[in-house]
Amino acid sequence: MTGHTPIPARALWGGLAGWIPFWLPVALAIEARFTGRSPAAEFALFTLYGALILSFLGGARWGRALAPDNETATWGLALLPTCLGLAAIGLHWALGAPAGIALIILGLCAHLFWDRQAMRCGELPDWYGRLRLVLSAGAILAGLACLGLALL
Repeated sequence: MTGHTPIPARALWGGLAGWIPFWLPVALAIEARFTGRSPAAEFALFTLYGALILSFLGGARWGRALAPDNETATWGLALLPTCLGLAAIGLHWALGAPAGIALIILGLCAHLFWDRQAMRCGELPDWYGRLRLVLSAGAILAGLACLGLALL
């Protein structure tokens, strides 16, 4: 990895701490399944936190898009992650947990692709793209685990 700027420690540790609210619903849903309790609250928590994170990521992109040195970004696109998160909450409520969780997973995958493309184009620093890969992988894996539990 010679030539790469290191990921700032506070960004890495803060991001890794953000995995806790993704993985806690998974652990609690497993516990619920073993005790015969409904894991509905855990699935809702996952969808809500996923929507919050999509909104956070969109806000970060919106701030970057509005920067004076950024002439190529379309700031309106940065609003889409928040809309996607809200749609996931609506789907969760209307169609059930698997639909909402699946949309969160798709949103996280799409945002990861977007961030990696922006890194390759030089719009975002190389360390940010690597950080997003690590953080998104953990969140997406938690989502797949949660989706699997919701489909049981």
